[in-house]
Parts: sequence; structure tokens; C-alpha cells
Amino acid sequence: MSINWTQQHIVLTGATGGLGSALAKALTARGASLTLVGRNQTALANLADALQQDYVVADITDAADRERLLQHLNVDSGIATVTGLINNAGMAAEGTFEHQCSQAEAMLNTNLLAPILLINAVLPEFKRRSSFILNVGSVFGSIGFPGQTLYCATKSGLKGFTESLRRELSDTSVRVMYTAPRAIKTSFNGPLMRALNERTNTTEDDPHVVAQCIVRQIETGQLSQTIGFPERLFAVLNMIRPQWLDGALFKVNRTFQSLIKE
Repeated sequence: MSINWTQQHIVLTGATGGLGSALAKALTARGASLTLVGRNQTALANLADALQQDYVVADITDAADRERLLQHLNVDSGIATVTGLINNAGMAAEGTFEHQCSQAEAMLNTNLLAPILLINAVLPEFKRRSSFILNVGSVFGSIGFPGQTLYCATKSGLKGFTESLRRELSDTSVRVMYTAPRAIKTSFNGPLMRALNERTNTTEDDPHVVAQCIVRQIETGQLSQTIGFPERLFAVLNMIRPQWLDGALFKVNRTFQSLIKE
């Protein structure tokens, strides 16, 4: 799949986060036009101004905000027809399942329902031309990880949705892709997960490195990727025989439970 970046107009959600801003910079450097989407008006305006890109302040979990974004794309942007959607906005929670459960609805809305509804809204237009959808998932969408029950659930759902939609749209010009980063060195991770990553010697990738992996994925048309080794291997092993990982993750859980008590 060859791509002319200067002819791309990409909607990027979660644009002001660590990975989002790195993606915005990488795509701008390639020559793409962007509509940056996020909730923090000051941060979003500053990023858009620095990159000379379009932006919309919107909470993608809010129906009225999604409609306002779609109206902006259809009427107000004046850039180009939208050719790509990157669903990057996400929400994390940490702690035991009981501690996280009060955030279940917000997690499902942000990580799973909002991307689904955005895709549904743009899909009729996307089917008219060569276009792409890229959903940013996580290696935790393939590996159940202690302390990340809700995040794993939502990213697993996003992975299954992406695979199903890709196959359903296989006879159209819409390319549907999924990317699964491992831990990224940003404020997205809370103090408990940062401590767990440090205690278990878990690698945290620089967001700019992850952004470049995603840009290359779009350029090559790679349908799915898991970023990082040995996490890529662990995802395969967990699919084939999850019991092989149970022992290692039981040990991680003991460390996790110990950190909670500290």
C-alpha cells in the first residue's frame, strides 16, 4: 500500500496525550493534514498552532460533541476530504478490579464504544474512496494482566471489533488496522503501574518511537502489529496456551499486591 501523505486528511483523537502528540508531530512531518481532537482546549490549541493543523475540542464519549466534530469535518475544516481516522484516545485505571469497577462505564465508553460510534459515523464517506482506520489498542488486549482488568477488557474488545470489521470490509477500499503497543513512557500510566513496571523490569517505550512504528504501519498497510519483544511473543503464547504465561503473571500479581500494601 503506497500512500501520498500530502493527500491525506487524518482525524486523530487523543491528540494531546503522550502518544497522541508524538503521532501528530510524526504525521505532520510526513506532510499530512490533520484534525486534532481532544478535551484540553489550551493544550490542543497550542499543539495545533505549533504544527499549523486544524483542531476540534471534543469529548468523543459525548454524543453532542461527536456530532459537532462530524459537522466540523463536513463543513468547517476547509482542508480536504477526510481519508483516515486514528482512534488513539484512551483511558486507563489501575488497582484491583474492585477498586477499578466504579470506572467501568467510563472505560468502556472511552476505549471501546466511542471508537465504534466514530467509525460508524465516518464509514459511509470512507467507503467512497481509498481510506484507512487505525485503532490503537494494547498488548493488554491479548494478555490478561493483573491490575489492568478493565483496560484489558476494553482493549480486547477493540481488538476483536477491529478484526471483525476488517474482514467485513475486505471487499471495499477501506483498510482497517490495529496496533498494540506495550508500555509507553508517558503520564498515561499511573504511579502504581509505573512502580510495577520498574519492579518487574518492564520496558517502557518512548512515545516518539511508538509513533514512528505506527506511521510505518500505515505506510506499509500492515493490518496488525504488536510493538516490542518479548511482548509480541507473549501475545502469541497466550493465544496458543495461556497456561504457559500463568506462572509468570502470578509472580507479577504478587509484586502488584505487595505494591498496593506499601
